[in-house]
Amino acid sequence: MSEKELEVQRHGIMYLISSTGITLLGFLATMFYAHWVGAGILGQYFLFLSFFAIACQLTDLGIGYATMYRICEGKTPDEYFAASLVIRLLLWVFVAAAMLVYKNYFGTLGLSDSLWVILIAVLGISTLVSILSTAISASNRLGLAASVSLIDNITRIVFQVIAVFLGFQVFGLIGGLTAGLLTEIVIDLKFIDYHLKKFHWSHVKSIFSFSSWAFLSTFCTILFDNTNPLIIAYFMPLSDVGIFGVCWTFSVFALFVSTALCNTLFVKVSRWRSAGDWNAITIALSRATSYGLILAIPMLIGGAILGSRLLYYLYGASFAVGATALVIIIGARIVQSVFQLYSNFLMATDHVRHQFFGLFMGIVVNIILAFILIPIWGLPGAAIASLSNVIISTIICWYYLHKVIPIYIEMKTMKDIFISAGVMTVVILPASLLLNQSLLTTVTMVGTGGAIYMAVLFILNEQIRGDVMKTLKIRWFT
Repeated sequence: MSEKELEVQRHGIMYLISSTGITLLGFLATMFYAHWVGAGILGQYFLFLSFFAIACQLTDLGIGYATMYRICEGKTPDEYFAASLVIRLLLWVFVAAAMLVYKNYFGTLGLSDSLWVILIAVLGISTLVSILSTAISASNRLGLAASVSLIDNITRIVFQVIAVFLGFQVFGLIGGLTAGLLTEIVIDLKFIDYHLKKFHWSHVKSIFSFSSWAFLSTFCTILFDNTNPLIIAYFMPLSDVGIFGVCWTFSVFALFVSTALCNTLFVKVSRWRSAGDWNAITIALSRATSYGLILAIPMLIGGAILGSRLLYYLYGASFAVGATALVIIIGARIVQSVFQLYSNFLMATDHVRHQFFGLFMGIVVNIILAFILIPIWGLPGAAIASLSNVIISTIICWYYLHKVIPIYIEMKTMKDIFISAGVMTVVILPASLLLNQSLLTTVTMVGTGGAIYMAVLFILNEQIRGDVMKTLKIRWFT
């Protein structure tokens, strides 16, 4: 294994460990919230997060990606960091003012005036976090970035659990979000490599020459995650927003590996492109695509067989109605695990306009279908809109990316993934029909199915087995 592959693998696994820890903690915490405050309060919180995510993009405008890209080029990094800081803070002031002026237009979606004011304050804190984390990642300290993200989320979850237990409900959930962001600021400030230096208009123009398309692309990505909760809130009660949010959050397990690789590979691919190493980019995409599906495929099968039971026992009886939507959403996540890699590579190879076109067409389809299907089919209709979105976007991004680099599928690895998933299905499907329904049997089947899948895959695939063994020998702190 080359030094490039070792570095990608080390950083990728550090991100994977971080995201696994974050997701597991969030999974357990959401179970507690669901039982303690119910679907209504969770729906209010998920609605807050949707507004927050969209507002964050308006204070970013793609400048985060653009700054990272320019710093990776190695020219005047301090000036680019300073320019990014000033621009982002000015954007927050502008967005905050606009939100105060137009807040009444969003009252019908269930966000109160007090939450709207809190949203503006949290948005300012998040803007500073984004600036600092961009600088950390641009300096190629991806292990540090993953660790800080994990600490942020641990802080958030601990604070939220305590606050919800004490009865603060949605304000406790938002307070935990704020506590995590403040913790990240304190840590990031100790490790920033760049200094504030006087920048010139040329730096601003250089950032915006990249950021305009990056903003449009990332904004469409945010809409993919948050459009449906907003439309559900328009047509249906907030409790349904909570149920859909739980299904959406639960399905993120399918994106574990793909997300970790995207977080790692953007900086790597940007640097390889600058060095003209297109072969490294091609190999990285092929390997990443295979590994991105390792968890997604078995999770779809498990969701189809055990989804209703998992929602019932883990979150409560009121959440079990989301079982059909959950299976469709997991299907969307499978496609998304490939799509986000294609999207990430298009952006990192400076083809952000093509990436945006794929994202834009997908979100247009999503919005149209959501307005048509949600009033008719409810939550499954929203899930179908998401699935259609990501299928359209993936096809378009593949079309443009294959013109930039060859796209290969590792057929041996894919075949082994499907064989392993098939063996798992043969075991857990009869068990799900024969055994009595209970939390213990459901959890046992999940654990058994996962163990069987990984064991068979490990036996069948020499490449995966070899990568696992090499991972154990990696020097993690070099």
